[in-house]
Formats: sequence, structure tokens, C-alpha cells
Amino acid sequence: MGILNINDIQAGMVLEEGVVNFQGTMLIDAGITLTEKHLMALKAWGVTEAKIVGISPTSLEEKGPDLIAEETNVLIERELANLFQKTNMEDPLIAEIYRLVKKRKIHSL
Repeated sequence: MGILNINDIQAGMVLEEGVVNFQGTMLIDAGITLTEKHLMALKAWGVTEAKIVGISPTSLEEKGPDLIAEETNVLIERELANLFQKTNMEDPLIAEIYRLVKKRKIHSL
């Protein structure tokens, strides 16, 4: 299973787990095929991510760099190396923050 940011979820994807709001109220049950209307409702409720069927963490990691040219990827890596130069990249939290920042930079292009 893979967790996707709400901005990366598309109509036609199927929920692996039900989506709840910040109060724990079920908004959409697991197994539902999402529509544009569902996505608009989730955004309106402030949902930021959901678990989607068929998405694995590995496939998400492999997809990012393929979206951009190699030279752009190198430039992003250099910029992030400067930002993260004084951090412990062995720390799982820091590594996850790095991954998310890189993904956001790729998607902002």
C-alpha cells in the first residue's frame, strides 16, 4: 500500500483504507473508486493524504526522478545537498523530510 498526497491522487484510484477527518469521522470507505467529486470533498475536509490500492513506496520513489530530465535532477540534488549539509541523513525523519522536499520540488516544475 502507498500513501499519496491528495494532490497526487486521481479519479479512478481505489482507496486501500477508509479516509477519516481530523475528528475521526469516516468520510469515504475503503474499496471505493474515487471520483472528482470525492477528491473535491476530501480537499474541502482538509484531508492531505490517503492510502491507495496498487501504490507501493518503491513505485513512488522510482516515479519521481523519471518525471524530470537528468540535468534537472542533478540541480535539485545539489540544492538539497546545500540545504541538508548539516543534518544527519541516517536519521529516518531527516531522510523522509529530504524525500518529501525533493518530491515537492519535482512536482513544482
